[in-house]
Amino acid sequence: MDMPLKYFGSGFNCAESVLLALSDSFNISSDCIPRVATGFGGGMKTGEVCGAVSGAIIAFGLMHGRMSAEDAARRNHVYQLVQEFVKRFQEEHSSIVCRKLLGVDLQTEEGRNQYRRNNLNKKCQNFVATAFQIASTLLAAE
Repeated sequence: MDMPLKYFGSGFNCAESVLLALSDSFNISSDCIPRVATGFGGGMKTGEVCGAVSGAIIAFGLMHGRMSAEDAARRNHVYQLVQEFVKRFQEEHSSIVCRKLLGVDLQTEEGRNQYRRNNLNKKCQNFVATAFQIASTLLAAE
């Protein structure tokens, strides 16, 4: 569990941290990690889907995604992983939406100030840890 928080604490965003930790755990290497996840931090900077959630979903595709348009079985398998992951994350945190999870809108100056003032980074650490734990469990069951 320390792995994603180590990445997060070193300056990687939530999506990068979850993807890097899952990649390490399952021995996946690619020169696109963590670059592919960079734009997903902070709910894609819109406050929408939590970056930790996005990082896990990227990992599902990286590990089990299809290589051709005709491969419906692999696509459907990833969709099933995503659905189960989202269900479990929502059970734990009631939402996958960044601004709902944090209670602030990071698109606004006031929201960013509240984030810093209220040390909401701690909440993000919790979301990173939860996303990693749920995704690890689902992927280990494969």
